[in-house]
Amino acid sequence: MRVLIVEDSAALATTLGDYLGLLDCSVSHAHSAASALASLRSHCFDVLLLDINMAGMDGLSLCRSLRQDLQIDTPVLFLTARDTLPDKLAGFAAGGDDYLVKPFALEELGCRVRALHARHIGAHKRVLRCGALELDLVGLILKHQDRPIALDPVQLKILRLLMQKAPAVVSKADLEYAIWQDEAIEGSALRTHVYRLRQLLPPGCLSTVRGQGYRLDASA
Repeated sequence: MRVLIVEDSAALATTLGDYLGLLDCSVSHAHSAASALASLRSHCFDVLLLDINMAGMDGLSLCRSLRQDLQIDTPVLFLTARDTLPDKLAGFAAGGDDYLVKPFALEELGCRVRALHARHIGAHKRVLRCGALELDLVGLILKHQDRPIALDPVQLKILRLLMQKAPAVVSKADLEYAIWQDEAIEGSALRTHVYRLRQLLPPGCLSTVRGQGYRLDASA
């Protein structure tokens, strides 16, 4: 699970990151809303831990921007000392999914992060569609205009992430993490798998965006 902690306190972010690392989470840290937006534009995360009181753009404004401008539906857990009912209602109105008041137990944080992730996965569609491509997430069957296309497990992981994010560009780093997590791999491994996948898909469907990553074109 990939978690982004948006917290301007380096000490607290380190504590949270160390604990979540024990739960097999891959953790990144953004110290401001601006650095969080930069990370979210180039990487995919499973859960966001978002402080409300930050200099510049606060957490509520950042969450609204994620939901309204970037159309990012990643679960957001607010971490804040604001503990009144109006504060909590404002957090949910901004697009938050959960709200945890400081100070809190790390064990509770871990439970809430896992629950948000599981709920988000369960809410996703069982079938992904991009143009004439249709991927059954239960049977792991890909079809193009009702014609089955056989893919190996790595190709399925690549295509699943590309279809979930289409028409957005998915970075090389995000695809590598989706396939191999933190395993050491050869530099050309992803490129080889993408090349083979491209041969199986309709012409022009899978494109390379130089310096950024790959994306699917629904019109192909």
